[in-house]
Amino acid sequence: MKDARVAILGAGREGQAVWRQLRHRFPGKSLSLFAESDFDAGFLQLLDPARDHYHIGAFDADELASFDILVRSAGISPYRPELAQLKSQGCRFTSASNLWFAENPAARTLCISGTKGKSTSAALTHHLLTAAGINSCLAGNIGRPMLDCEGLDVDWWVIELSSYQISDLEARPDIVVLLNLSDEHVDWHGSAEQYAADKLRLVELAGNGQVFANYSDEALLKRLGQAPGVTWFNMDGTWQAEDDRVVGKGGKQVSAVAALPGERNMQNLAAVLSVIDQLGLEIDDLDHALSTFNGLPHRLQLIGEKDGIRCIDDSISTTPVSVAAALQTVGFKDVVLLLGGMDRGLDWSDFAVQLRDQTPHAVITLPDNGDKISGYLKNAGVDPAGGLHRSAHLEQAVGLALKLVPENGCILLSPGAPSFPHFKDFEDRGNQFNNYLGIEKCTSSAH
Repeated sequence: MKDARVAILGAGREGQAVWRQLRHRFPGKSLSLFAESDFDAGFLQLLDPARDHYHIGAFDADELASFDILVRSAGISPYRPELAQLKSQGCRFTSASNLWFAENPAARTLCISGTKGKSTSAALTHHLLTAAGINSCLAGNIGRPMLDCEGLDVDWWVIELSSYQISDLEARPDIVVLLNLSDEHVDWHGSAEQYAADKLRLVELAGNGQVFANYSDEALLKRLGQAPGVTWFNMDGTWQAEDDRVVGKGGKQVSAVAALPGERNMQNLAAVLSVIDQLGLEIDDLDHALSTFNGLPHRLQLIGEKDGIRCIDDSISTTPVSVAAALQTVGFKDVVLLLGGMDRGLDWSDFAVQLRDQTPHAVITLPDNGDKISGYLKNAGVDPAGGLHRSAHLEQAVGLALKLVPENGCILLSPGAPSFPHFKDFEDRGNQFNNYLGIEKCTSSAH
């Protein structure tokens, strides 16, 4: 990239990491950064007006066509018309992930993906590898951007990969773990089928590497059931999830811990233990190692109690499937559920039918797709005892939830939709939920 004209698309975590690496390698090089929203003020102060040129606003295909290489941040879809046009014209695209893999061809990589559970599974893998005495680094979609992890002495890289990162990934992972597959990010990929294809592309990239997949996930089984070289977990004779434990060969059992509530997390644990076994690692006291895992913020996190009311932050939830999983873990009786966010055109009809049979005490919907969700619920005959309500913003929803929630009940933020444009990200949404509740945050997950 030394002599190429380079444009960085996006100025979030990945875009900033790309800028830092290029500026480090080529101090005098002219770099251009393009973002569709305002740049972080702290990052702007690092830029040198003589060498760094930044542009805010909609991407202009004609302007971008003047560059030799466009470095795409993960959140920017290559299927967007202006980017698809540039690609058809021969413009060369790459990404932060591709740059890292190209720079580290000898790195041993364990790549984890799935519609849900990939962050928890990646963090848990890193945690158990450390407990087994393995020097590992957690990076990718979770933790530090991969390009910011240079110079580390690492035995295994545990890399969480989103479908955004996989869609044009150039890599050869040593181990791939696929947890589950359901409709997600349809707006970004253009269709549910393209999303699935991009997600499963990780199997093709593995080549001769080891692929682990969840046998209990119907979509994965349907698509990969005949694929050679796939090692299944959650089937007879392997680590298999049950409600509050996982069971392995020879009757080995591992019980759930507070930070891993519910069957879905037991499926994640089955995946991680399968990898640990494959690597031939021994953990002296597995129960103790699991008990020291704290879970991740904003993922079914019990943030505390207010006047006997449990308050649970599941702001990471961005699909109807994840909301259903949250209710399966938390329960639905005496629960006030906060739903809604950015509208990505997902079909909520199956979720609505499920909610008719397992109805929370009350449901409060939020913009932008709150009205649409309410319509699905009404059409399915969902009639909560505490009512179906629509709220203009999160603060109003929290205030209403505190009035509606039964004694010793639960307020659950599990939006089933992305946080944009009302919040910076899901973390900001979860933090604001906590602030509006006005309680001290706990560190454990819901159980």
